[in-house]
Amino acid sequence: MRDQDRALSIAEKALRFADAEQAQVTVNFNQQSYARYARNYVTQNLTSDQTTITLTYYAGKQNGTTTTDDSSDDGLRRLAAAARAIAQRVPPDDDFVSLPKPAPTAQAGRAYYESTAGATAADRVEKLLPVFATMKKNGLSCAGYTTTQINTTAIANSLGIRAAFTGTVGGLELKAMAPNTSGYGEYFGPDYAELDAAAIAERAAAKALVSNAPADLAPGVYPVVLEANAFADALSAILTGINAFNVLDDKDSWMIDRIGKPIFSPNLTIVDDWSDPLFANPPFDPGDGAPTQRVTLIDRGVPKGYVSGTYLANKFKIPNTGHSFNFPINAVVKPGTKSHDELVASIDRGILISRTWYSRVVDPRQATITGLTRDGVYLIEGGKLTKTLKNFRYFTSMLEALKDVELGSRQVLTGPGEIGIPIVVPDAKIARFNLSAQTSFA
Repeated sequence: MRDQDRALSIAEKALRFADAEQAQVTVNFNQQSYARYARNYVTQNLTSDQTTITLTYYAGKQNGTTTTDDSSDDGLRRLAAAARAIAQRVPPDDDFVSLPKPAPTAQAGRAYYESTAGATAADRVEKLLPVFATMKKNGLSCAGYTTTQINTTAIANSLGIRAAFTGTVGGLELKAMAPNTSGYGEYFGPDYAELDAAAIAERAAAKALVSNAPADLAPGVYPVVLEANAFADALSAILTGINAFNVLDDKDSWMIDRIGKPIFSPNLTIVDDWSDPLFANPPFDPGDGAPTQRVTLIDRGVPKGYVSGTYLANKFKIPNTGHSFNFPINAVVKPGTKSHDELVASIDRGILISRTWYSRVVDPRQATITGLTRDGVYLIEGGKLTKTLKNFRYFTSMLEALKDVELGSRQVLTGPGEIGIPIVVPDAKIARFNLSAQTSFA
């Protein structure tokens, strides 16, 4: 693609200006377009184009990194000079061995969709019209955004790595609001044509209308259904510990002394797989261009492995899985067999949680997480939603919670959320989830 060629050309030119024993250049082109809306009409339609060029210069075991958005020859010369100057002044990193060398990399799957890349401001507004119609029909108001994005990454280093990738992402976030309650819906994926905004609006509206006012419910341990967005946030307590830094270097991970042992429900399998069709991810490490490997993280309840990048793979003499960001950035939770409605129907008395926020890992060794619910918490009685509840703070060990989990049959790509990285997950039913305190607001 033209953007990939242009990005690689910039990276190679910056490398020549660096003229280093070892150096790496990463070029990112990000075009992000949004139609933001509130009160059932579009309030803002905008597009931003951003170019980021990052150069890391190595002088032995010293290194310096600088960033610019200036792709001119003079800009790239200044970039290289600044990185060189930093490298000459910082202490050596004795654990640094080398940047990655070229290695066979898988062919990228389809990640670029013209329906997303070619979407116009009018197309994004068109997607929202059925949303507004649904809200008005039900006497509701709504707020959120729809987005289309084109992201190009190119990496070149002095050892011969040359890698480039372009992917697209389309999305919708929707909050349907009644006077005292709300309902949430979202979609993210590489193909904007797959976004069924009308269906998402209907589901969000139905949740906002479960009851007129949020009810009280005593805090406690309940069976819950976590919809995909909430489940992804809860999984951050697990995913942030599945990397070589936390396991081997920092030694602050729940995985320590648990690898190979049946810790979770046999229903739980998590892999890191860049090729999952719901992603628009490259087959190489976006941090340094090394090939990204498919890694089985948890296999039917048994922790199997963790991800690593070039730096730590060299330091600890372990396989390089192509994850220099020290996070399974292509996490996929394998689905179960029950639909969302069947998961809800299987609970006699429990709670449905649509969304969470302010999720934080408070004890990495026990994968304990805390946070708040938002945009829709519902009482389940006799397998049906009967009341909207006030929000809760939750505080629970995901090591314990995932010992008894059932997973929905439909996987979705979540938004970045509190994790900061989209992952592929289904809904989840957890038998015991600790809701530690009720808030005063819906």
